[in-house]
Amino acid sequence: MARRARVISYFPLPFLCLLVPIVLTAQQQHLNLDAKTTCGCSVERHTPNLEEIIVWKVGSPYQGETPNATIPPDLERSAQKMGFKITVKAFPAMGFAQQFFEALEKGQEPDVLAIDNYGIINGITTPLGDFTGIASDETIRAKLVEVTESLNGLEGLNQLGNRNGWEFLTTTSKHSKAAKSLALRSPECNQRWTLTPLTQDLQENAIPIARAYLQGDRSSLAAWEDPERLHTDVEDPKQRNVAEIKGCGYWGDERLAFVPIVASYESARALGQISLLLILRKQDTQWQLLTASTDPISVLRFPEGIPKLVSLLEEIGTPREDPFPANLLAPEDGQYPVPAQGQRFGDFVWQPSASTDVVAQIIEFAYNDDARLFLKFFSGNSLANEQISDGQLWTTRGLWRWRVWSISDSGAISFSESRTFSH
Repeated sequence: MARRARVISYFPLPFLCLLVPIVLTAQQQHLNLDAKTTCGCSVERHTPNLEEIIVWKVGSPYQGETPNATIPPDLERSAQKMGFKITVKAFPAMGFAQQFFEALEKGQEPDVLAIDNYGIINGITTPLGDFTGIASDETIRAKLVEVTESLNGLEGLNQLGNRNGWEFLTTTSKHSKAAKSLALRSPECNQRWTLTPLTQDLQENAIPIARAYLQGDRSSLAAWEDPERLHTDVEDPKQRNVAEIKGCGYWGDERLAFVPIVASYESARALGQISLLLILRKQDTQWQLLTASTDPISVLRFPEGIPKLVSLLEEIGTPREDPFPANLLAPEDGQYPVPAQGQRFGDFVWQPSASTDVVAQIIEFAYNDDARLFLKFFSGNSLANEQISDGQLWTTRGLWRWRVWSISDSGAISFSESRTFSH
């Protein structure tokens, strides 16, 4: 018996390493725990199956290429945290409509559709040929819901950080609920910005203002509006149901605050996330709204110059008089800029404020209760006219208004007259 005991005590160690994991793996799958054997053999953690979200990505009807099937890393991480995985299948535009129709008939349509050109939806004629729009049938169009911002990157971003394409959910797909949950996930602020945390009074004002504005509640918004806010007709009323709002912080001081906001929302034909910039001015002890914008230039490019503007403001002291306003020169009220001979675009022209303490100008182009904002710093010569090309605006087929703000180093603001034009 002693000899037998010696044989067992010298049982080959590698063989034990093969046996022990068999037992541990069964326990591990039950407990969902990592496990290691005493002999140094490791067992991988059991990972539950992730629900798959299928993305169909379509190339340009002008270029004819099959796009890459890469997944933005941040979007992939967000999906994994929610228990999803993303699979991207890429298609050229040529022949895609027929493939989509056939998939619908078989119940194999994608959960997300990412397109380079809106002609994929409505149909388009290009040098490569005529392309049938997948939403030429109203029953198919009703199955598509546009997603804003939260799935950005599936079609890539341009140099301004704007999306190059569009994303849609297919409401009849197998994993449409998972895709919708991903599109409506908790919004995140722009990590590239350095912001001061919102003060309590800014928080108490900015968040209700943002909610009222995004939901199109103009009667509630009126209670927070600055008398100088520039109003425009609402041709496309905003009727969003806002789920979550985050105030990302602010640039400014106790007189003037630039507050970026991000929110998740759902409406009749769109859902996702939306970015908003509020400009607030404190009148007496109350923060009031000067302008609000979801315009892509205003929420992405305009903020790049705000830290410099804030750095030019002096410490709060004895209030000084408002600066002289800028003087709008061209075009006349109700007119659109006329391009010079040989030029494609015309210009909006003004003479800056004559006050020597003006440090910056904001040029506001308001449309459909939104605004496209540009920032110019004082050139030091108030006699030199300044201008902005109408090529920096987009077409809405509606009425616009424009004006120039003059901001002094004391934080005081004066406003030029406003003029209208159709564009």
